[in-house]
Amino acid sequence: MTTVCLQGGNELTPPCRGMDERLLEIAPSSRVVVVPLASKRGADYERTGAHAMTYLSALGADVVVAPDARQDPGRAAAAVTSAGVVVLTGGSPRQLVDGLTSSGLDTVIRAAGANGAVVMGASAGAMVACATTLLPQWHRDPLVGEGIGLVEGCVVVPHFDGKRTAWVRVALGASPTVLGIPECSGVLVEDGRLTALGAAPTTVITAESRQELPL
Repeated sequence: MTTVCLQGGNELTPPCRGMDERLLEIAPSSRVVVVPLASKRGADYERTGAHAMTYLSALGADVVVAPDARQDPGRAAAAVTSAGVVVLTGGSPRQLVDGLTSSGLDTVIRAAGANGAVVMGASAGAMVACATTLLPQWHRDPLVGEGIGLVEGCVVVPHFDGKRTAWVRVALGASPTVLGIPECSGVLVEDGRLTALGAAPTTVITAESRQELPL
């Protein structure tokens, strides 16, 4: 069973340090592979990767930024295969899921997780890590699409502040459980168990109830 950490955004910043140190402790190795496919090609991808490398290296990780799988899927797959932790950074959920599935990197990440690697997804990364993801639209309610299937039965609403009612409504129409995850906070998913991490508790929302996961 893959261990996944779903984070609500503003990732790779000092308030996330304790949460991220926990992931490095439980990972099978300190080798972290960052996959910034939610970022645009070129400078945006490189900038996101460089920031992740600086932050995670300061935690003692051996960090590699995977080559952009949209341009070099073979080298990206080779990098992910060696990971103890795979990091899916934030940005555009649509761009991320399209990049993962078109390159086949989604399959490689699922295999790495099945072999023991911890997968961390933040904001867009958390959304797409689930079997079902929301796909934001400008000035409209989000659409519902397929994620990469690391976590079943949940839809993530990131940057959760107790509101985002339209997102929650759409998510509940697609999944029995919605995880409203605040920034700098997360949910560790292990063998179906949910454990809250980070700065603030995650809200678990169903059609019948709304409750906070205790930290």
